[in-house]
Amino acid sequence: MQDGTLLVGDAGGTNVRFALAAFKGGRVNLSEIWKRPGKDFDTFEMALDAYLKETSPDYIGASFGFAGVTGGSHVELLNRGWTVDLAAVKQRLGVDRLVAINDFIAMARSAPELTGEQLRLICAGKPDPNASLAIGGPGTGFGVGLLRRIEPGWVVIGGEGGHQAFTPETDIEWKLAEKLRKKLGYVSNEIVTAGMGFDDTRDALFEIMGLKHKPLTQAEVIDAAHAGDPLALEFCRLRARAVMTAMGNMALVANAAGGVFIAGGVSQRLEPWLKERAALDRFYKRGVRTGLMKPMPLNLIASEAAPLIGSAHLWRDEQMRGWL
Repeated sequence: MQDGTLLVGDAGGTNVRFALAAFKGGRVNLSEIWKRPGKDFDTFEMALDAYLKETSPDYIGASFGFAGVTGGSHVELLNRGWTVDLAAVKQRLGVDRLVAINDFIAMARSAPELTGEQLRLICAGKPDPNASLAIGGPGTGFGVGLLRRIEPGWVVIGGEGGHQAFTPETDIEWKLAEKLRKKLGYVSNEIVTAGMGFDDTRDALFEIMGLKHKPLTQAEVIDAAHAGDPLALEFCRLRARAVMTAMGNMALVANAAGGVFIAGGVSQRLEPWLKERAALDRFYKRGVRTGLMKPMPLNLIASEAAPLIGSAHLWRDEQMRGWL
């Protein structure tokens, strides 16, 4: 098996990151992460060239996570407007192997490799070390991934679970769903919880609560919620409940007795409300299957290095198995 330093990258809907990754004792050691806003570059190749020019790195291969559908010769990052020609990138890097995966597949693959401060506990449990894992959560969009243990290693199953229908339970949630449905036609978890649906959800909530509209940013809503603003608090709690409902659904689908990992930049900012009883109940209270959910621990992925770590492990997985 070929060993050496890898160039790993994460091109999401908001930022682009690169680093060098080396394996030691089965774990990934990363160099300092190079991070820039994606809006600063017209193409992925321009961002890559900027990194290469600044750092002049040495590497034997590359593995990149993209916020788009992978599997073909090109990758479209719809939330960024980039189209990436993988053959051209491979030639530009001068490598024999380039692994291109969805960015949330990389995030999911990192989950069993994270330790210490890279994770924050939402709710403790008694995980089965041989069972499946479920990973998901909102950032610019809402990503999902399931992990199944095989011998050796892990298989990641991705999908478009973030576009599952939003499930209202409270009166205000039903009113929100109806208002968004009239405007958008279909209301997904991604619209209610993620950055892409922020404006529509915020505006609808102002109207439902009978309050004068304010063009608050996501950061301003979080600050206002911490200060006790009623609308901002309801917004954050509503998002947290929706995230927990979606993650509970995923956990049931996968029978994720190994644990559930909540990911995404929005999730990190929602941490105080994810821990509230009303949100936890959305995950754990599942009628006759409540007992099945009870042992499942909930962790929040808190490290921006996670998708880079996952990309490195996926490169090695493919090297060892010949497939992902």
